[in-house]
Amino acid sequence: MKRLVIDTETTGLSPRINRTLTVGMLLVDVTEEFLNILDSHHIFIKHNNYNATPEAMAVNKINLEDHNNRAVPPQDACCEINNFIEKHNLSSTPLVGHNISFDKGFLGALFERGSTEQRFHWQSFDTMHIWNSLKRAGSVPYHLRANLQTVAGFFEIDYAGAHDALADCHITAQVYHRMLELIRKKDSQVS
Repeated sequence: MKRLVIDTETTGLSPRINRTLTVGMLLVDVTEEFLNILDSHHIFIKHNNYNATPEAMAVNKINLEDHNNRAVPPQDACCEINNFIEKHNLSSTPLVGHNISFDKGFLGALFERGSTEQRFHWQSFDTMHIWNSLKRAGSVPYHLRANLQTVAGFFEIDYAGAHDALADCHITAQVYHRMLELIRKKDSQVS
């Protein structure tokens, strides 16, 4: 199953106030049996005003001066995203993300600022929500938090390089794959 894994790094928590710094996109073919990386793209976005919070910048560790040297304006970033979607014919491919509503909110604001129409498919799979469902079903320990670091740790997935949009896409893709494995295993035990 083709899936487009997405992640953003931002200057804060509010899509209306803060800005999207980077967008990671990872095209995967994934089932419970395999995970194949097909392509990836990492976009750095330059803004006139970042409205950065110290907390967000401490997490993502992005140096804005270095960032600006390779970043593109919002409209160009939106075109790059849409070109990636068109290149791989992904307009009907579901998205995958961890707390994907956060990323979709920032992507919506980015496309609005870039005066560009989004071409993402409407359907998405949120590994945070899947994790919480697995907890409620008793498939994973209920006391474990739903953040990406904890979920990756549970599945013994390397978390090095996290808080980089593309690295987080790779981690999320592996988490999604392992969740599909776990769901299939649990389903086969019930049958």
